[in-house]
Formats: sequence, structure tokens, C-alpha cells
Amino acid sequence: MDTYLRKFTKSDVSQVLAIEQAVHVTPWTKEVFDTCFEQDYQGWVLVLDKHILGFIIVSTYTDECHILNLGVSSQYQRQGLGRKLLEHVLEEAKSKGAMVAYLEVRRSNTRAIALYKKTHFQQIGERKDYYPTVNGREDALVFAAVLKRHA
Repeated sequence: MDTYLRKFTKSDVSQVLAIEQAVHVTPWTKEVFDTCFEQDYQGWVLVLDKHILGFIIVSTYTDECHILNLGVSSQYQRQGLGRKLLEHVLEEAKSKGAMVAYLEVRRSNTRAIALYKKTHFQQIGERKDYYPTVNGREDALVFAAVLKRHA
């Protein structure tokens, strides 16, 4: 599969929103994605033949990177695309001076947790009732990955 990564642009929102709505329990809205552009968050999309297969959005402040959202189209999951997106942003963050990356993940999202562990994230905490669900709330597990050590 001949895919490539490029920066996420406003013209990508409709395709990204379709992935978001298909793969997340409580998906972000178009307004949330618009806010990401207003806040100057960074994003990348993984493209095949002009079709977006996956996306990732991060915020980076000084020496920290926070993974805000990651999604891969259902038909392309389990092919290493999420890992490709994640590794790309971690390298980008590291090259810009980030020392650590953080993320939250639903306790029930075992596939994502496995991906994060494969990319050297370790659980450092949890947030009770962090995520909304169809029937209430769900805990988030907080993960961190050291990108580079202090000199």
C-alpha cells in the first residue's frame, strides 16, 4: 500500500470527521476540529489515492507533546497505520525539543493500549469518569513516553 503523510488542513475535516464518527464511541464534532485549527494544534493525515485513511492531532508546548486524537478508518485498522502516525508525531515532537509525550485512552480500548505500549508509552495514572459514553462515563488511563532525557 503506497501511503504518504502530510499536514492536516481545514479541507480535510469532512474526511477526518467521517473516520472520527465511525471509530470513536463519542466522536469529536466539526466544531472541535475547527477549534484545533484556532488553537494552532498540529495534525497529520495518512493518505492513499487522495483518500484519508487516518489522522492524528497533537498539541506541543515547550518540552511536552500531548496526543489529542488518533483515528484510522475501520477497514484499514490492524495494518500498522496508527503506529505510523504515532511514530511520526513522536519524532516531530522530539525534533522540536519535546522531552515527553502524554495521552489519555479509554480503559476499554485494549487495541489502542497495546499500540501505545508497543511505542514505549507507560501508564502513569488514571482519570476517573473522564470520557463520556452512551451509558454514562468511563475512566481514562494516562500514558507517557520519554522522548529524550534532560542533558
